[in-house]
Formats: sequence, structure tokens, C-alpha cells
Amino acid sequence: MIICVPNAPLYAAPDLKSEHIDEALFGMGCTVLDTVSGFYKIRMFYGYEGYIEKPFICEPLHKPNMMVSVPFSDLLPEGRNFYRPVMTLPQGSLVDVGFSEQFERYGFVVLPNKRVYYMHKKHIKPLPDAAVAKNNETALRSCITAAALSYLGTQYRWGGKTHCGIDCSGLAFMAYYLNGVIIYRDAVIEKSPDIREIPFSEARSGDLLYFPGHMAVYLGNDKYIHASAKEGLVCIFSFNPKDENYDEYLANNLLHTGTIFK
Repeated sequence: MIICVPNAPLYAAPDLKSEHIDEALFGMGCTVLDTVSGFYKIRMFYGYEGYIEKPFICEPLHKPNMMVSVPFSDLLPEGRNFYRPVMTLPQGSLVDVGFSEQFERYGFVVLPNKRVYYMHKKHIKPLPDAAVAKNNETALRSCITAAALSYLGTQYRWGGKTHCGIDCSGLAFMAYYLNGVIIYRDAVIEKSPDIREIPFSEARSGDLLYFPGHMAVYLGNDKYIHASAKEGLVCIFSFNPKDENYDEYLANNLLHTGTIFK
């Protein structure tokens, strides 16, 4: 099964008033574990479980071959830019795209319902390959931090994973996912077996920082980017007491530093 809406809320219980724990993006794969009233209990392809409204998932038509690489991309009814979009997909959505010489700027996107719409070619990229990316550690670290920085200023949203709103672990997850690397969606280092703990003195840009119930992406030079509930947005903080954006509590409560690199 796949997600068939731009972004679908996942809940802790089969109740719209329960905790909003995650957002699943268009085209992402999932497995149905149970059916409860108007909900499915699902496990996302990255291992996270929650309840989703039934209309938000469906059978896939084709395997996706592209990922949305800009904050948002419109699906248009024709390969021209003056039509009202039929759907707007967030960054990280997975789509099945074909190309024709007839359309210079657009690829055609085939949805699970077999309808065909059009998306700008510069809004998509091939599905990232983590194995290839890890062969160039310097480039991958740079891409991870660039992905995290693309959310700078985005509002804080508990359970969010898009430029409409994102939380701390959602930010870390997306920074890695957009580069083909899957980490666990919550701020628990033990849940991501590919992350090994290192001393903070060895941390480099793109590594992960874990605090009590919180996490961040390290930028180097004592700075880190995180989605801060206190600030209400994604911002950059510092471990250096001399910096204006120093946070004493986080500086004194760093629990783990993690890396995917050897």
C-alpha cells in the first residue's frame, strides 16, 4: 500500500483527537497491520507505526522513480503553467514520472487512480541511493546539512515532516531521508541500528545530537539546527556560551552524539 494524499497524519490511536505522531508523504510505502473503525493501523517503510484514515492509502499502480526535491510542487492538469493545480506535493513525496519530447519543461505523473498530471522537471530528482552517497562522505555530510537548512524558519509542528510544519525528529529524519538514508523518526538513538555513538569531540557536520526528548543536526563549529518548540520554528543554536543563540539547557543536557559514518 502507498500514501495517496499529499501528506497524511498518523495518530497514536484510531481517533482524530489522539496524538499526532507523524506525517506520511505521498507515494511512501506502508503495510496494513490492522483495521479499526475508519482507520488502518500501518507500519511505514521506515518502521514507524500509527493509525491512518482509510481513504489516505491505496494500492500502488507503479513503483515510484522520482522524489519531489523542492518544498512544494504542483501537479497540473496540462503541461502548461497557467492551470490551477489539482494537487500540491511536499518535498520527499515519491512519484512515478515519465517524459516526452512533447513537453520541454514537464514530466507526466501517473497517479494510482491512473490519472495523468504534469510536474515541472526541476521539481524532481531520481530516488537517492544511500550506498552511492556514502561513497563520498564529504558530499553526503554537506547534502544532509543543506537539506536540514532548507527548513530553516519553518514553523514547529508536533509530528510534522514538511515545510508547512516540522518537529525535531521530523527535521532529522527528512535531512537524511532526502539523501537516501533512513533513520528512526523519534529522538531515540537506540532505535536506529545504523547510527553509532561517538564522543561529541568527534562530531562533524551532518551528525546527530540527542537530548532528553529532543534531537538536532550538527552543523559544525559548535552550531546545530533543530525544530524548537520553545522558539516555535526551525532555528540554529550554539554550544558556545559567547554566542547569542546559546542554549544553556541543551548545552548541559546532550545525551548522545551519533553518526552513520565509519
